[in-house]
Amino acid sequence: MSKSFKPSFFGEGSKIFGKVVFGKNVWIGLNSLIYGPCKIGNNVYISDHCIVGFPTRNELKKIRDGKENFKTFKGKGWVWIGDGCLVRSGCVIYSNVKVGGNVEFGHNVLIRENVKIGKNSLIGSYTVVDGNCKIGSNVSIQTGVYISAYTTIKSDVFLGPYCLLLNDKYMKRKKYQLKGPTICKGASIGGNSIIMPTITVGENSMVGAGSVVTKNVKPKTVVAGIPATEIKTI
Repeated sequence: MSKSFKPSFFGEGSKIFGKVVFGKNVWIGLNSLIYGPCKIGNNVYISDHCIVGFPTRNELKKIRDGKENFKTFKGKGWVWIGDGCLVRSGCVIYSNVKVGGNVEFGHNVLIRENVKIGKNSLIGSYTVVDGNCKIGSNVSIQTGVYISAYTTIKSDVFLGPYCLLLNDKYMKRKKYQLKGPTICKGASIGGNSIIMPTITVGENSMVGAGSVVTKNVKPKTVVAGIPATEIKTI
């Protein structure tokens, strides 16, 4: 990606701000915005009405206060979109995000700043990933999942539809360093489950659909219920 190529297709209404490096065979849809610094790999498809490299809160305040020019704005953190990625319509990816190869995004996905996503992962439609999260390779995130800031999801994890991964124990009632859950390699979380802050879900464990997990889950264990309790080992 040291050499920049022209996109194979660059849709009407789409615009580039700052330094953007394109790989070979890149397709940019209609009315999409790309803010540099950004590197987009080979064989990448970015659909209509997407924003890549969106400014952070502090950067937006500088633009609002006239300290930055919106048209010449250059984000401080590179966005890396790996080879073979598919970004469907309506997605917003903030600055300082690294996406591995062959990652697929559904529609209207929001990825906040300082997020890393490993290769061959799937991020379902309407998923929100807040800042400072790490997502491994071969992760399957289904529709409508919310992943709070400072969460770690390791490789080969499955997150069912509308899971909530939370990071604030005290709901702003007292000072607290935010920390999301850690979902270990190979774990599966059923749809509509809630994983409370700081919880570790062990390797190859399973959480039943609709559960509320308030205690750490041991590796190779099945838990379910409100609050979730151990049912059996795998």
